[in-house]
Formats: sequence, structure tokens, C-alpha cells
Amino acid sequence: MNVLRIAAADLKRVAKDRMALLWLLVMPLVMAYVFGSAMRGGGPPATWIPVIDLDRQELSALFVEQLREEGYYIELKDAPAQAELKAKWPYGVVIPAGFGDAVLQGKQVKVTLVKGNGAPEEILEVQSRLLHAIVRLTEGLALADVSHRAWDPASRAALKEALARPQLLTVVRAGHRTLRPPPSGFSQSLPGMLVMFVIQMILTYGGTSLVKDRLGGQMRRLLAAPVQPLEAYAGKVLARVAMGCAQAVVLLGCGSIAFGLSLGDHPLFLVPVVLALAAVAGCLSLLVGVLCNTEKQVILLAIFGAMGLSALGGCWWPVEIVPETFKTVAMLTPSYWAMHGLQSVMYFGRASEVLSFECPILLGFATLFALAAVGASRLLGRRTEAASG
Repeated sequence: MNVLRIAAADLKRVAKDRMALLWLLVMPLVMAYVFGSAMRGGGPPATWIPVIDLDRQELSALFVEQLREEGYYIELKDAPAQAELKAKWPYGVVIPAGFGDAVLQGKQVKVTLVKGNGAPEEILEVQSRLLHAIVRLTEGLALADVSHRAWDPASRAALKEALARPQLLTVVRAGHRTLRPPPSGFSQSLPGMLVMFVIQMILTYGGTSLVKDRLGGQMRRLLAAPVQPLEAYAGKVLARVAMGCAQAVVLLGCGSIAFGLSLGDHPLFLVPVVLALAAVAGCLSLLVGVLCNTEKQVILLAIFGAMGLSALGGCWWPVEIVPETFKTVAMLTPSYWAMHGLQSVMYFGRASEVLSFECPILLGFATLFALAAVGASRLLGRRTEAASG
């Protein structure tokens, strides 16, 4: 009961502060909207396919048209671009010179897919699209019987008519949740702002309130009462966990309603991730409140610490786009695992897996911060006693 009373007292102090409510609830939504709008882009993502057409004849242009389809952006390049093909591009398609003449003469001709430094799944998708275009053009050539007749307006019209015929058998591309590209727009920004502001606000208000209690003597009086030190600190952490959970509920609810954000197929599994994140922030605020001697120190540490954790942990941009070194460093931060857990449930369709992976890691961070706070508190207490003695 002592733990609950201490937690309730701390929550009442925060509830009386109107600026706290503004920063806890309103600012995260505003920032999520700004970041989400900036990262949303102008439409659905398209696979970029650069094509170097060395033939520049009518048949090569018709072949390029077969590459075009919804979801693919075809960019024609000139012959000099071959120098950059392997050095700078992830991949590229090269239509050789004499392509049209070879086709009309019924000769074999090779269209080259040059593999650069692109990801294997990207190259595989481009290769699939190239194969589909080759099959379409070959089918049209066979139907129009181009190789056995002169290339004149009649044969051109016959080929174009054959290529325009609807496919009797079509393949629908559908991505599984676990194969989706990195989240973007509000799917990236709202979880990111949630993690960032939960850490920053709990550090700020949790840390400053503990510094006030220490400097004002409230903490000393509390520990002198029939309350165990563990109960006092547990009550402080519980208040911060409750504050973080309330903040997350409002942000996720408003994000779902205002931004149309999907909470995933199993939204209830967001609860343990949020609880674990709030526990991390609560224990970290305890450590900051013990180590800092002024409110200004707490605020500066909260701002720059939260910004650093957010940048490293993928709260501002998808962590998939950063170099491998930064990905390794990111895995050493609780913000990375909080983002990983939230997006696993909301975006990649995972459920109970977060209970055995992300949540234990976050709780490990919380335990580490709690032990560090207890150790720092005892060390400072001994120093105070030695100085007063």
C-alpha cells in the first residue's frame, strides 16, 4: 500500500502541471504528424529499374514499355552511363545495340541484367520483372509473326495489338508482413515519437521531481517514516511507469483515429512492450534523479540523452537505412528494442514473440538502471554521512 500511495502522490503533482500535460500528450502527436508527413512521400514506393538502351530503335522502345507496370519506375539512361553501372548503381538493365535487327531476323539476342551492390531481394525482383517483359515481347512477336514478314506499318500495328492483348493468366504480387520494406510515414513516426517522448518526459519530470524531493528534504522524511527504502523507490518508479503507459495509450489511440495508423493484427501485445519501455524510462529517471544535483542538469540530460537514444534507436528514421556499424551500436540502446517491439506488433504481424525477445531485453535494461540507481544512492548516502561526521 505504501508503494501505491507514493506513486499516487507523484502522479498528482504531474497532473497539476498544465505544461506537463502539453509536453506529455500534445507535442508527441504534433511531432509525429510533422515527421510522418515528411517521410510519407508522394505515393506508394516503386521499384527503380535503370535501363541503358543502346539500340534506340522502335522494338527496343516497345520492350522497355513491357518493363513498365504499376509499382515499377523505369528510368532510361544514355550509353555513357555504362561507366557508372557497376560502380555506383545497385543494378541495371542493358539493351544491346542491334537488338531490333536481331529480333526481326529471328536471331538470338541477350538483354543483360548487371548486378551491382543492390540487395539480393531487389535484384531478384528486377530479374523477375525483366523475365516477364521478355516473355511478353516474345509472345507478341510470335502472335504477330514479325520474323516472317516485312517490318512495315501493318506489322507494327499487328505487334502492338498483340502486346495490348489482356493476359489470360496473371500473377498478383502480395507481400507478407514479415517481407515488407521498412516502415515509413506515420508507421515510422508515431512509434518513434512515442519512444522518444516517453523516455524524454519521464526523465524530465521523474528526474526533476526526485531532485526536488532530495533537495527539499521530502525524500529524507519519507525514508524516516515507516517506509522501506525499496518501497519508496518502487513507488517512484511505479508513478513513472503509469505516466508512460498513459502517454502511450493516448498516442496510439489518437494515432489510430487521426492518422489511420494500424495497430497490427494483435494490438494487445503492444501492452507488454509499452510496460517494458515505461519501466526502462522509470528506472533511468531514478538513476538520473540520484546522480544530478540540480533540475537544470536533469533537463539537459533528459533532452540530449533522449535525442541521442532516439537518433541511434531508429525513432527518427528507419534503422534499416543506416550503415552496419550504426546498426550494431543501435542494438546497445533500449530505444532500438522498444521500436523493434512496437513495429514487430504493429507492422510485421508478430504477437507473443515479443514476450520472449524484445520485452526481456527491455526489462534487462530496466534492471540494470535500477541497480545502478540503488548503488549510486547508497554511495552518495555514505559520502554524505562521512562529510557530516
